[in-house]
Amino acid sequence: MPSEKKSICLLCRLGRMTYPDAVALQQNLARARFAEKIDDVLLILEHPPTITLGRFAKPENILIPPDILAEKGIAVHASNRGGDVTFHCQGQLVVYPIMDLRKRPGLLRGYIADLEEVALRVLMAYNIAAERWLEHHGLWVDGKQIGAIGLHLSHGISMHGLSLNVNPDLKSFEVINLCGLPGKVATSIASELGHDISLEEAEQRVIDSFADVLRVELKPVLRDQLEGECIESEAARVV
Repeated sequence: MPSEKKSICLLCRLGRMTYPDAVALQQNLARARFAEKIDDVLLILEHPPTITLGRFAKPENILIPPDILAEKGIAVHASNRGGDVTFHCQGQLVVYPIMDLRKRPGLLRGYIADLEEVALRVLMAYNIAAERWLEHHGLWVDGKQIGAIGLHLSHGISMHGLSLNVNPDLKSFEVINLCGLPGKVATSIASELGHDISLEEAEQRVIDSFADVLRVELKPVLRDQLEGECIESEAARVV
């Protein structure tokens, strides 16, 4: 029996990027994906210290006054993703797939499960037993949040995605109620293992897991290639 043909997904490692820059890039890519000018895209990056407020966020879930946040260098941005409040910082991997879900079974529900499975497999590789929580999408270890999921879907094209705590400063998460849940605390791969973890190693495991779970062939590209829309989609190359 012939093996399933995998679709192409462009892979771009962006390093550290501000939240507004990442959103602007995603929006441009989502428009290009809808027009089938590019293939699906997987963006992997880190954000500097940033609080984001999803569509259903309550401002009171930010626990620090704005002037103190500014002193600490923590940016605050509204987001069109679902969910409540989240925190990003160095040592946390952020995974933003721009994908045409119209071509995938299960649409949004199945896609969320796939993103959770990506993280679960990475954590399993580190012998960390994480679990889903149906009421609050993401990954949890003994009630502590190790990964969060927040998405935006427009015309069948996904934005935003998954964040996974590799080796961040966990005290920095105390500026918010995680996902709007008072009393919840964050954990990380490094914290669960009791020693530092290479972000590059974790990133590669995320990439490999994403390719397996989403059944895609990843094709590395540079940021300027994406921004210049100089890559034709597989669909556009079919004669």
